Amino acid sequence: MIYTLGESLLDIIISSMDNTVVRPGGAMLNAAISLGRSGLEVSLISELGDDDTAKLITSFLNDNNVNTDFVKLYSKNNTSLALAFLDETKKPSYSFIKNYPNDRDLGNIPPFNANDILLFGSIYSLDVNIRKNILSIVNTAQKNNTTIIYDPNIRNAHHLANPLLLEAVFQNIKSANIIKGSDEDFTNIFGKDDVEIQITELRKLNPDALIIITLGADGIIANYHKKNIKLPAIETKVVSTIGAGDATNAGMIYAISSMKDWDSENIPMDYVKRIIQSGLKFSSKVCASMDNYIPMINN
Repeated sequence: MIYTLGESLLDIIISSMDNTVVRPGGAMLNAAISLGRSGLEVSLISELGDDDTAKLITSFLNDNNVNTDFVKLYSKNNTSLALAFLDETKKPSYSFIKNYPNDRDLGNIPPFNANDILLFGSIYSLDVNIRKNILSIVNTAQKNNTTIIYDPNIRNAHHLANPLLLEAVFQNIKSANIIKGSDEDFTNIFGKDDVEIQITELRKLNPDALIIITLGADGIIANYHKKNIKLPAIETKVVSTIGAGDATNAGMIYAISSMKDWDSENIPMDYVKRIIQSGLKFSSKVCASMDNYIPMINN
């Protein structure tokens, strides 16, 4: 089973007053939908209200083969919203309307095992109101030898102005078998825009993980056992970049799921190449549409 742990909300994607699209969103929800559409078994761990928006989102998840047993529904509570404004490069800026209750609890921890994959990250994983829940889930996955993928998804350096939040990012990095983020993410985390320096800083925190850094139009780079693999981006007519990184995660997991002898502590370099190729492929599909996820795999 694949588990994705993160925020769920409704994205209102605005190119102009006359061009607005509404989609269920949230980084880990986006990845879960792409995985469900790919025919893989996937569960989302998340929170929603019990309003019409929540019904719309849960129905969409179920229709796309995503298990919702670990989605907590809060009684008499609205679901969060995100306004995503696309600029001329199709890159979004966000305004969030958060609607969480004062008391939050993600509920039961999934029965992780060594064949499972857990994907988590974003600002959600740093939220002090549920940080204990996040750590309990990640620690349980670690104890059961589940493959853990962490995507920090830090789009603004000011999100880490609180030193405790930066320390939480470092803790997440240390827990992961695979660390995947954009060069922008790691610039915001480490204050350096040189990718080699970013890799060095990541290695200080986690000497053994597979590191994957997306470079926008310049492609993607992977570092493992002191070796680098860099691949160019797939040429795409970009409609929206929302969900591109989430689709990269889904593509990586799709490739890993096909590897019968997968061992997160000993990954052959040809597997690393397959993983990032699949990530690029999924990301390209998402960038070519206004959806946050890939089309159905048989489309």
